[in-house]
Order: sequence, then structure tokens, then C-alpha cells
Amino acid sequence: MRSYFFSCSLFVVALMVLMCDSFKSLADEPSAPSDVVELLDGAESAEAALKAMIAASNAGDDQAAMLLVDPAIRPLLLPSIAIERYAIDSYFLETRAFGEDKKFRGGQLFHFTLRDLVRIRSIKQLEKRLVDDKRVVFTVLTAEKSYHKEKHIHNVRSFLAIQRSDRWYLFRPFGELTNLLCGIDPWQDTNEPVKLLQVHQSDDEHSNRKNADYELEYRLPIELIHEHLVEAASAPEIKGANQLASRLQRHYDSIVNRAKRGDYQSRSELKDAMDPIEDWADILSGTTASLAPGLIEFAKKHGLKPEPN
Repeated sequence: MRSYFFSCSLFVVALMVLMCDSFKSLADEPSAPSDVVELLDGAESAEAALKAMIAASNAGDDQAAMLLVDPAIRPLLLPSIAIERYAIDSYFLETRAFGEDKKFRGGQLFHFTLRDLVRIRSIKQLEKRLVDDKRVVFTVLTAEKSYHKEKHIHNVRSFLAIQRSDRWYLFRPFGELTNLLCGIDPWQDTNEPVKLLQVHQSDDEHSNRKNADYELEYRLPIELIHEHLVEAASAPEIKGANQLASRLQRHYDSIVNRAKRGDYQSRSELKDAMDPIEDWADILSGTTASLAPGLIEFAKKHGLKPEPN
């Protein structure tokens, strides 16, 4: 049986929290580099980490970008990325093998984590705040790819740089985690979500810094949110989700290899082979939302209150 969550290869349409265009103080059409970037596990300084992250994002190199994300945070991103990679790749695999599915009626709306990881094209640093000798917060103006219009959008957002051993890494929420911090994750089981991240849209009544389309404001210091998420990422449930995400990816890779050698003679055979993956994807889909109860308690501890939808 095809799962409710993944029927018809869902996730082909994206729910983006940050959309629109305007503002031309940055180039609206930055060019992507033709060469792949160097794979670096962290960087030698906070500034170098930020520069390397933007280069990886601009190049569309998600592997390089992930190596610059704080290792303690990666377990929170990988389950969502596994779902996204499977959903998109399997859609194209099926279409290439057997043509368009006439029964396909679109996909589940979803804020892609992987796509968000490589969305930024360029930045301009606005502020730098030293937390301590191992943490730095950068506030930047970004030019980011808009997937609905030709022009780029511009956001004011923050990155936290963290030193681990002799290497520097970065933290900011990506994709589903952004939705969760904004209190709009559709999968969290609560009518009173916590809102740790406020997104301000520039309009007639409000003007963001540098006339950015959106400005992302943390209601608590980003370093405190990072500390909480690092602790949450060490939970056994998150470890189990990452193991399942790895299993999902290996199983899908084997299906691709079998498809290449001609093992599947019909669309139904291919879909039957992917049924276990869709069951695992159903399980993984709740990984990010499972962080909501802890975030609510964290917010209350620091004086914030849940806000009814």
C-alpha cells in the first residue's frame, strides 16, 4: 500500500517560508562558479567558515556545505535531507524509466532542507558579535535564489560560528528546522507552538534593514538556541532517525543500481520496490517535529510563551 505521506512521490512542490524579490544593492544575478569547491571539514577561522559556506552554497555543493555545519547539529538535518533526496530523485527515476505518471496529482507541500542549504548566492556582512572566544555571531545581508521568480530575494539573517578543537563551523536553521523555530511546522502535534524566530516582511508598514525582503529576528540569542538543539540532537530518538535515514539512502541506491541493469519492467514493479522506503520516510517525517515539546519547555524557561495558531 502506498503511504499517505509519500503517495505519488511527494515533495515535488516546496513550501518556502521566505519568498519574493526586490532590492538591487546586491547583484540580482550572481553567477555560480564553474568549478566545484574544496571539501573542507570546518575552516581555520570564523570568517573563513562563513566564506567557505557561501562558496559551497553558490556552487550548489551540498556535501561541502554540510561539512561546514556544526557536526553536533547535523543529526537534526540529515533525516529531512534523506527524505528530500529520495522524493526528488525517485520522481525523476520513475519518469525517466516509464514516462510521466498520468495519475500524478502533485506533491505534499514541504520546506526543503537540502535546497535551503545551497540557496544563498552571496552575502554582505552587516554586524559581528563576539559571544566568547569560541563563538561569533555574524549578521549578514544575503542574496538568495528565488524558486518562483527570476530575480533573487534578499534577507537579513544570522550565522553562529562555533570553534570545535582547531576548526570553525556554522549554525543556522535550515528548511524544516526554520519552520519549527518559526512555529509553523505542519507536522508538530501542538496548537500552541513556540516561536523562537520571527520573520519580518518588508512592506508599506515595515522597512527592514538595507531594504531586505525579509529580516529574521531571533527572540532569544541564537547561541542559546544552538545550545538547546545540540543537546536535543544527542537524544537516542535522533540517533535512531539518522540510522534509518542511512538505511533509506542505501536501499534507494540499490534500487537505482537495479533499475540501471533493467530489473524493473513496469512502473508498478518499481513502486513496489520503493514501498519500504516510503514507510521509513513516514517515520522520518516526524523527526523535526519531535523537537517541538523540548523547544516549548526551553522557551518557557527563558520567559517566552507558546502562541496559539
